[in-house]
Amino acid sequence: MVLPVPNLDDRRFDDLVAEARARLAAHLPELTQVTPGDPVHTMIDLFAWLTETILFRANLIPERQRRVFLNLLQIPIRPAKAARGVVCIDGSPTSVQLPPLLEDASKLIGGKNTFTTLGELQPTCLSLKVLIKQVLSVDELADMGMTLQDLHEQFGLRKGEKPQPFQPRRFDISREPLQLEGSLDKSFYLACIAPKQLATNIDLLRDNLAGVRLSVAMAPADDQEGDAVSEMEPRTLQWELVARGPADDVRFLPLEVISDSSLGGRQVGVVRLRLPKNSDLFADFASADPMFDGSKKLPPALDDDVEAARVAFWIRLRCEDSPEFSLGYLGLNGVDVVAQGIRQDTMVGIGNGMPDQLVALPDQQIDAATIDLQIEEEGNWKSWQVVDFLAGHGPEARVYRLDSDTGYVYFGDGQENGRRPARGARIRIATYLYGGGESSNVAAGSIKEIDNGSPRYRLRHDWPLAGGRNAETVEEAEQRIPQFLTHRNRAVTEADFQLICRNNPVNPVARAEVIKGFLPGNTLDAAREDIPGVISVFLLPPAEMAIGNWPRPTKGLLKDLYHYLQNRILLGTELYLLSPQFLPLAVSVLVTVRDPKTEQETLKAVRQVITEYLWPLAPGGAAGKGWPMGEAIRGNELLTQAARVEGVQSVNGIGLFSQSDGGWQRLAPNEEMSLTIYQLPELMGVRAEVGTASDTPQLPQGIGPLAGSPPEPADGIAVPVIPDVC
Repeated sequence: MVLPVPNLDDRRFDDLVAEARARLAAHLPELTQVTPGDPVHTMIDLFAWLTETILFRANLIPERQRRVFLNLLQIPIRPAKAARGVVCIDGSPTSVQLPPLLEDASKLIGGKNTFTTLGELQPTCLSLKVLIKQVLSVDELADMGMTLQDLHEQFGLRKGEKPQPFQPRRFDISREPLQLEGSLDKSFYLACIAPKQLATNIDLLRDNLAGVRLSVAMAPADDQEGDAVSEMEPRTLQWELVARGPADDVRFLPLEVISDSSLGGRQVGVVRLRLPKNSDLFADFASADPMFDGSKKLPPALDDDVEAARVAFWIRLRCEDSPEFSLGYLGLNGVDVVAQGIRQDTMVGIGNGMPDQLVALPDQQIDAATIDLQIEEEGNWKSWQVVDFLAGHGPEARVYRLDSDTGYVYFGDGQENGRRPARGARIRIATYLYGGGESSNVAAGSIKEIDNGSPRYRLRHDWPLAGGRNAETVEEAEQRIPQFLTHRNRAVTEADFQLICRNNPVNPVARAEVIKGFLPGNTLDAAREDIPGVISVFLLPPAEMAIGNWPRPTKGLLKDLYHYLQNRILLGTELYLLSPQFLPLAVSVLVTVRDPKTEQETLKAVRQVITEYLWPLAPGGAAGKGWPMGEAIRGNELLTQAARVEGVQSVNGIGLFSQSDGGWQRLAPNEEMSLTIYQLPELMGVRAEVGTASDTPQLPQGIGPLAGSPPEPADGIAVPVIPDVC
């Protein structure tokens, strides 16, 4: 329970006046009948006002003590933060020549705020379209009046080759998230398109684009803000040029990533890519026959044939560690923008040679990470370092403390708490950025133009600037203390590991299981248990409950959490971040329903309750926390869950099926499916139907054959499906 902080004295002005008049009436009764305008009343009001100011200062003592307590815990009050984002600056659509390079720290105009660009930019005249190959299911294909056999014959596939039907899907950039869910090859295809005015000069434009730096603005679909960004490890994205090779085959050439301020699409930023110097590698891949657009390894087709002929080149974007990563925005000709002004080469004071000198900077809300304060020493400028605390830095340490919110600079005493500026030494600011707060968060379209910009540039502000916050108050800082003291940001106990994993700001985790002493090996047989100093954490990401959507951690999630935990474990701990091994399982249930009119609803409820019970996240399992790792699956246990469904009169049979190399195996009656400590069941299908005790539960449809049946054809060739449109 949080204890309230009382006022040391809660009397106010009116209380003090009333008390003074009461005392005056007791000590000087002859003054009680004095009129309100008498000077005695003025003196009473004056002393009451002075007393109230003293009480106000006395009531600040608890806040001062709380600040001291925060300093002892080394929990500094967070300063104001400026919003960040991206804008896109396009070159002239009528020129094949690239415009001059835009320098760093260009000023942008948009309302009352000041915006500054970070980094250089080489504008181009290209526009962007983003597409994926959206998989078509067998049912969707049937709705279009087609079958897999029709596609097999239409594209002339050989025996044993399986068609993979898809349709191209184009995203509405900045208005919908860019997702790879349902993508055939887990790849974004970026069509870089020339303007209409240059339709006849595509080859010349490609020659001028060869070897340039292409700046791509990116924003995540779930933008992280605040201190979460500092905890992120960069995600590795694969940027590849879709190039035409010998005999018109398709090659994917890795592009050089010069810089990436987006941390691989984890935060708003810009990726700078180096295009190949050989313009012959660029191609539009437009086909005269739309039936073959996007087939095999070709990029998907644009819905506009004229626009498709103006594609300067294609880029494929994917991520091996997180195959289904999503983005909120992509844009060409991007540059980072911060809602701050810039101060450079400004004199701010003269050293007085006294201890604890204070210098006021000309601005407030200073970005401490960008400040470069210099002091003159024997005719040369020396940069001093900003620190959180001056205590203990020694008499010669060139350090100072900055109050970012007020813009005050505090120097040391020249003894034990840092050096003090020499008498007469000039103090200047080489550079810093200033400004911020919640007012710096602006919506898309707020930034209109470049200050003193050339008419050859066109500015697009398609994504909002976000992340700006006001300076933290003492009360807000106090709210962080309980969470900090819970585990002090250190993973020691099993509960610490679980809490830190679930609350990490880098990558969402729905469940974390800790097995002490479990040492994984190159193979499962090589794994060992009860090894001192070894901690293995098994992770599961959030997921929506559904068969075929079992939560599996990606390589990216395991890498992110490993780097996050590595800075929080005890010295000597050998840490492993792992995925549970999932064993495929299928369940078939035979029931008798109470009412034949609601038979389908009842069977659907049976399938749902079995799925929920075996779900590895809450509310799965008997305890509602997810199916326990290593817990065996028993048919009688599932039978009990099915019998509790409203509308089920009796459960007449239940069958469990496990998968092996030869196909699905039926478990014997009353046989349980055993799991080891690092295994979880993965439900591949549930079959619920009406049947009697003499019937045999059958394998759910669509998940594969029983052992001994002929294998299905392997995944084969991507084929586009072009619907007939009148």
